[in-house]
Amino acid sequence: MRASAFFASISCTALMALMPANAEDLTVEALHQDAGLSGPSLRGAGFSPDGSMVTLLRGREDNARILDLWAYDAATGEARILVRSDELVGEETNLSKEEKNRRERQRIYDSGIISYQWDKKGHQLLFPLGGDVYTYDVASGTPQQITNSESFETDPKLSPGGGYVSYVREDELFVYDLNTSREKKLTRGATMTVRNAVAEFVAQEELDRDTGYWWSPNDELIAYTQIDESPVAIAERLDFSTEGTKTIRQRYPFAGTDNVTIRVGVVRANGGRTKWVDLGDNPDIYVASAHWSMDSQTLYVVRLSRDQKTLDMLAVDPRTGSSQIVFTESSKTWINLQRGFHALPDGGFLWASERDGFNHIYRYDAEGNATQLTQGDWPVGQVVCIDTKDEDILFTGWRKTPTENHLFRVSLNGGDAEQLTITPGWHRTQFAKGCETYIHRFSSFTQPPQASVATLSDGRKFWLLENAIEGDHPYAPYLDSHGAWTLGTLKAEDGQMMDYALLKPKGLQSGQQAPAIQLVYGGPGVQRVANRWGRQLYAQLLADQGYVVFQLGNRGATNRGKAFEDVIYRRMGQSEVADQALGTKWLASQPFVDPGRVGVQGWSYGGYMTLMMLGQNPDLYAAGVSGAPVTDWRTYDTAYTERYMGDPRKVPEAYDASSVLTYAEGIKDDTLLLIHGMADDNVIFQNAIDIMAALQRQGTAFDLMTYPGEKHGFRAKENKIHRDEIGLEFFKERLGE
Repeated sequence: MRASAFFASISCTALMALMPANAEDLTVEALHQDAGLSGPSLRGAGFSPDGSMVTLLRGREDNARILDLWAYDAATGEARILVRSDELVGEETNLSKEEKNRRERQRIYDSGIISYQWDKKGHQLLFPLGGDVYTYDVASGTPQQITNSESFETDPKLSPGGGYVSYVREDELFVYDLNTSREKKLTRGATMTVRNAVAEFVAQEELDRDTGYWWSPNDELIAYTQIDESPVAIAERLDFSTEGTKTIRQRYPFAGTDNVTIRVGVVRANGGRTKWVDLGDNPDIYVASAHWSMDSQTLYVVRLSRDQKTLDMLAVDPRTGSSQIVFTESSKTWINLQRGFHALPDGGFLWASERDGFNHIYRYDAEGNATQLTQGDWPVGQVVCIDTKDEDILFTGWRKTPTENHLFRVSLNGGDAEQLTITPGWHRTQFAKGCETYIHRFSSFTQPPQASVATLSDGRKFWLLENAIEGDHPYAPYLDSHGAWTLGTLKAEDGQMMDYALLKPKGLQSGQQAPAIQLVYGGPGVQRVANRWGRQLYAQLLADQGYVVFQLGNRGATNRGKAFEDVIYRRMGQSEVADQALGTKWLASQPFVDPGRVGVQGWSYGGYMTLMMLGQNPDLYAAGVSGAPVTDWRTYDTAYTERYMGDPRKVPEAYDASSVLTYAEGIKDDTLLLIHGMADDNVIFQNAIDIMAALQRQGTAFDLMTYPGEKHGFRAKENKIHRDEIGLEFFKERLGE
């Protein structure tokens, strides 16, 4: 099947005019090549504790998906490889079920050394590989294998002081004493449903918590969760793969059903009885996160109510397990969890909150008194360094436009924030101790991800990855056809401004009308319209095929403040669809767009939106490609769905109004291509079955492509290529004359 698609309304002569001279068009195969079209990849870059080295995971030249551990001299930029994964183990193929699930939840599709950690003293590093745990001694330059068991160790960590290595094996927490070379099992009681020191499904998938245990800074204590999955109903699903069909019994917490029960305990690193934490009288809660004070005397546990409208910060005495509430936050809709806790030397901490409508930084003293340090109609993104000497906080965010991300500085005592980066685009930073030297990551519509080491006073010192599109860069052959994005805003029906991005085919002549494809996600917690590299390459491929490409950041998307998001509360698939329709009408009114040949495409929530847009506004779209869509929110998980929709047992009418099945009759014949992985354990295949059945009952013709063995995020390169090619072929057939 060919990846190219002609647009039939334009003559052959006009078509040639759209193709830049000496330009090579993007292909689906190029998008998914092993070398990585965006150039070499760097993962996990960070400084050694003394700031003398920058360590990172670097993809190989021949396969960007296989990562090795590298180090750069922070003063000179001289690079050397520390550990090459294939010198320790062979190709990593047999992951445990738990590790597969962890990587799926974290969207990790690389292999080799996928993570590492420094100890606080800078003497050694830790990394998992091939199901076992290794350390690397900096002084001797040699790796050491810590575990060698048939079982798969997950979530390994070095204790902050470097005295222990910890890991989870068969749902129990273990520590390995590096001084005595002895292993000790710290927890007991794991069964088929009781699991220690692991994060439950919804914590990993929806609460951004990938771990189930936390070391105290002094190496003496570990706080951990114990979950009981027995209340969660077992869902049976068929897992279709090329090796056959299996019945998978999966505990999946559908919206409106029981979650796991959870408790938090504290155990000493050298063993002993667990001290259980008082989490309150209501067992139906989420443990969002846990943190330690700098002196290890207080454990902070973030407790979130089931409806996610109330958040309590609990201060716990680790010696007794007793707790008290430091503060409570509440919302009429829902509370967005922030990565905003930072312990301070004075016994207080920093906290990020949207309590005034935008995410800002608050400083709490040891007595629990709060001071707001930043404020305004713009959000703080992430605190990246706290300089207690100069009493400054460095953070990322935006002030002028949400399509960019910049570095700012504000006093620990509050005041005006100073913007430190200027170049338009997306800036991310990671600082060494002292908040002067940092790793500067940058990308934009025209610059693939690059990274350098810089200082606040003198600027860039050296490149870690310049990633210039020249010479043998994998994107260099396609640079001449690379189009320029146009950014703008449209006004929603309530007056709020929405960002859009528009890409036209190169060479489009005055008076010509091209077909258009609207790429959509539309759901909460995600921002797709931004001046950064990445997902835009698929859009470039579409432009090379002759399509105008349009993306709109509808209300409900993140990074615009709480009021912008809250319009979707108990109304998913309604305000977002209205916004996208507004964008489509604007797009169709442009003189270079054929209004009768507009398509829409999306994955996951974007797949849901594609179906809703086809069903609610069938006259606006000639075709839609829907990938892995939720079709009825009753068949999605508790934490995500109830956050935005409430409990289906209490507000069934909200679920009915937000179901694709309610609007299925609006989907016209031959306008839909439905795609789904047959082993998807996130948006389970039942969602595809439900919409297929509804369309079949009403006699609607549609196209279908399912992928045996694939989960929510496809892993097999050949399947990614096939998926994208059939999508392009579908648009070619439906949007041509």
